Order: sequence, then structure tokens, then C-alpha cells
Amino acid sequence: MKARGAAAAHETPRGSAPAPAPASREALILADQANSIQGNIFLLIGGNAITAAVAAWIMVDPAPLWQVLVWLGVQLGLAVLSLAQALRIRHRPATPRNAARRLRGNTIGIAISGAVWAVGVLVFWPSGRLDMQLLLSIVIMGSVTAVLHSVTGWLPAFYAFFFPCTASVVLASMWEGSAANIAFALTTMIYGVTSTRFAARLHGTLLESLRARYEIAELAADLQVQKERAEEASRAKSRFLAAASHDLRQPVHALSLFVGALRQEPPGPAAERLLERVESTVDTMGTLFNSLLDISKLDAGMVQAERRPCRLRPLLERICAEEGALAARRGLALRTRLADAWANTDPVLFERIARNLVANAVRYTSRGGVLVALQLRHGGPAGGSEAVLRVVDTGIGIEAARQEEVFHEFVQLHNPERDRQQGLGLGLAIVRRLAELLEVRVTLRSRPGSGSTFTLRLDAVPAPALPLAEPAAAPLAGRASDAGLVLVIDDDADIRAGMRTLLTGWGHAVVDAGGLAELLPQLRGMKVVPQLIITDYRLRGAETGHDVVARLRDEFNDDVPAIVITGDTAPERLREAAAGGHVLLHKPVSPQQLRECMARASATASQADAAA
Repeated sequence: MKARGAAAAHETPRGSAPAPAPASREALILADQANSIQGNIFLLIGGNAITAAVAAWIMVDPAPLWQVLVWLGVQLGLAVLSLAQALRIRHRPATPRNAARRLRGNTIGIAISGAVWAVGVLVFWPSGRLDMQLLLSIVIMGSVTAVLHSVTGWLPAFYAFFFPCTASVVLASMWEGSAANIAFALTTMIYGVTSTRFAARLHGTLLESLRARYEIAELAADLQVQKERAEEASRAKSRFLAAASHDLRQPVHALSLFVGALRQEPPGPAAERLLERVESTVDTMGTLFNSLLDISKLDAGMVQAERRPCRLRPLLERICAEEGALAARRGLALRTRLADAWANTDPVLFERIARNLVANAVRYTSRGGVLVALQLRHGGPAGGSEAVLRVVDTGIGIEAARQEEVFHEFVQLHNPERDRQQGLGLGLAIVRRLAELLEVRVTLRSRPGSGSTFTLRLDAVPAPALPLAEPAAAPLAGRASDAGLVLVIDDDADIRAGMRTLLTGWGHAVVDAGGLAELLPQLRGMKVVPQLIITDYRLRGAETGHDVVARLRDEFNDDVPAIVITGDTAPERLREAAAGGHVLLHKPVSPQQLRECMARASATASQADAAA
């Protein structure tokens, strides 16, 4: 049965012809040669008829008129037949399947024409009239040259015309026997050798160009296949990373919630030390996941720059103060030299760029120190002022050949063991892409053993007349508002347990479920409007957090504030999750981050109620 099934797989369905095998390169070239002759056939037929008429006029002087007319009639008859055939196939180009047959037909037709010319020369040669002989020879050689350029794509057709015509002129001249005729015969023979050599070279050049064209086409097709494979591999990698990131974020998110709940219980000294280590590990894992999330947001086009006049010095002072603790633990000096400069940029995104550069400098410097310098320079590229930020370290440096490579994703030149404390190699990739988004010019100057200097250049702007409030690096710490009912919807039982423990410790009543079907029966008869909805974005089946929020708001006839949490990093999923207009958090969420977001959501709802 298996053999029969395999054979059936190769059978041709009834009523359909088998698919033709792809033509070889040589068959395609043969079709091009046939089409080359077909494209020149009308000029060849017309030129041959005109030269035959001129030759007949030359021949008629010494030969009987009726004989010359018969010869001319044969030539014109051949021309008419050739014309009829050319008109019949003019809209049907040669194909690899019929090219050989068409080339044989062309060769036979041209050979017959060449034979008729040879007969005419031998029969009607103007004996004793050197001037007429010379004129007739010029006409015949002109025909040979015309045929050479018309059928050079197929040498047999040229030879079929060339040899009879040239040989007849040589034989007729030698038959005369005079010194002038012999010299003329030798000249014709030299012309023949030169013409054949030229025809062979021209034919070779044409074949090389045709082969090169098909080689280029094959390479282009292969390149397209390789490009499609690479794109599919990239998409598969992205899908894998998104799926792996989502699945790994779930337990890390639950762990973060459990650690936050555990913090509410006073631990002993030994437990305190272990808890600090656990918190540090969870924070590190969250940082790694957030780097992947940043790249995914950039891929999804979700990062939009909101430019406004921004004072750079306080922003950089905050970064250096926060990174200074790590520098001190590593025995490094983190120095600053900051001018007071303003630039029209997005303060949040620019801070991310500067923070990545400073953190990288501290991370990859083992001795010496790091300098963060901000200068205001006048006479920039456009004639105005520019703010120049330099981050200089005394680290191991980067060789010139690999300086562009460090801006690629998942590249860590000095971390071959992939130490998790060193990150995923996404920091500088994020710097490059955010800098392009903000139109910030980034340059790198480095030398192995002498450290590195990263330079950012921004167009400076004058300080506003009224000082603007500086944005905080993160939302201001807040506390959850007065305890109330919180609905928690997540299809992961561990996350629900962690969220319930954490929120209960904060004084909230909690109702949790894995989805609407499980939640709605618990809400029947409930008179209290929930204070907040916290839901995962991707639930079981096709259910989403947006569906949950919409259904619960209908259930309570109230615009209950909602927080949607997602562990997805696939660009299309991120766009879907952000499209609902709800507060969006990305797993893993720290207890502090959750508390701040709850306070902000409740405050926003209170302001809306007051306005109403």
C-alpha cells in the first residue's frame, strides 16, 4: 500500500498535461539566438532582394536578359516565401522547445539563397570586364556583411551564406587568369578569413553576454530565495523569542509578586539577606526582559518621540547619581562636567540613550573611571548651537574593525560567556535606534587598551522664558488609594495567587479568576462597584483583557479603571495590547511599579468623577 501511494503521488491527474521540466540555460540561449535572427529577418529579406536587383542589373550587360530575369525571379521568390514565413511567426517568439527547429529552417533558407547567389556569379560573371567584376563583388560582399550582422547569433546560418558566395567570386576570378583577377581573388580570400574570424568573435561575445545574463538572473533568483529564507528565519527567531519571552515572563512575574508579598512579613536577619539576593536576581531578570521588550516596541513602531524643550543637566545628574553607586562598588570614579544646556528632544527617550551609555561605560570598565561631559558649542553644522554629550571611559576599548558591530543586536564583544549581569547585548542597539528616532548624531571613537568615547550631538535651543518642570525618571512613588475591591483576571494560577497575596496585604479585597466564564458567577448579586480591574491581556482561547474590561464595565454600568498586563513581545501583539487605550504594563511587574500604577489609575478615575 505504501509503495502504491508513493507511486500515485507522482501520477499526472487525468485531463492535465504533465508539467514541463524547467529549460536548461543552453536551451534558453538557443531560443535567444533564434529570436535574434527573427528580429532581423525583415531587414535581411529586404536587403537581399534589393542587392539581387542591383546584381541583376550588373549581370544583364554580358548575359542574356531572360536568364538574368529567371535568376532574379528565383531570388525574389525565395524572398516572398521567407517573408510569408516571417509574417506567420512574427508574434510567436522562439521557445526552448522549438528553437532548434527554427534555427535549422533559417539555416536551410539562407543556404539556398547563398547557393542561388553562387550560381548567378559563376553563370553571369562579366568576363573581361574588370570594372563590372569589381562592382559585382562589392555588391556580393555587401550582402555577406549584412548577413553577418543579421545572423551573427547563429554561425551555421552565416557560414551557409558566406562560403558559397565568397567561393564563387574567388573561383570566377581565378578562372579569368589575369594578374589583376588573381590579385582580386587573393584579396577576396583575405576578406573571407577576416570576416570569419570577426564573425566567430562577435558570436562568442554574444554567447558570453547571454550566458552572463542568465547567470545573473540565476544568481538574482538564488539571492531572492536566500533572502526569503533569511527573512523567514528572522521571523521564526522573532516568533521563538516572543513565545519564549512570554512563557518565561509568567513565572518571573509571579515570583516578583510573591517576593513583594514576602516583604510584607518581617523576616529574620538571615532571611533578609536571602530576600535581598532574590530581589536582586528578579530585578536583573526583569531588566533583561525589558531590553527585549524595548527592541520589540521599536520593531512594532510603538515608540513615538514627543519633542519639547528639555534641560539636559538635571537629567544627566540624576543618571550619574544612580549609576554612581555601582561605579563606587567597582572602585571606579564617575566624574561629571556638565554645562547648562537645553535641547528640543524627548526627555524620556534621551534619558534612555544616556543611561545606556553611562551604564555600559561603568559595566565594561575595570579600572580608572568614567567621565560624563556636556558642552554647549556655538557654530554647529547649521550655523546654530549644539549640545555635545560625551561619555568617556578607561575600559578595554574596541578595535576599529568592530566598532560598527557593537551597535548590532545581541552583540557583546567582551562577554563571550554571556554573563547575565552583562545583559543581552541590546543596550547599544537600542541607543542607535532611539538616536535615529530623535535625529541625534552618535559617534564612537575607541582604541583597544585606551578606552572608548561615545559622543551625542543635539541641536541646542535657548532656555524657555518660563522654566518647565523636569520629567521624573519614573512615575512618582505613590500609594494605593483607600482599600477597595480589586478584580484580578489571569489564566496563570501562580500569578493570581501572588497578586491575591500582595493585594490582600495592601488591604484590598480581591476576587480573582482565570477568565470571564469563571469570574462572572462570583460577581452575581454583588452590590459593590470594583475599585480596579487588573487583567492579563492574553487569556484562554480568543479572550483578551480588552474583552474582559469591556464586559465588566457593562456589568457594573461604570467606567471602572483598568490595568492590562501583558507578557507578549511580538510586535503585532504589542500593537493589539496598546490599542485598547487602557493602562498597559509589561511583565514582570514589580510590586512598587504595580502600586504606583494603581495609585495613578485611581487618581485619574477620581479626577474624571470630579469633572463629571
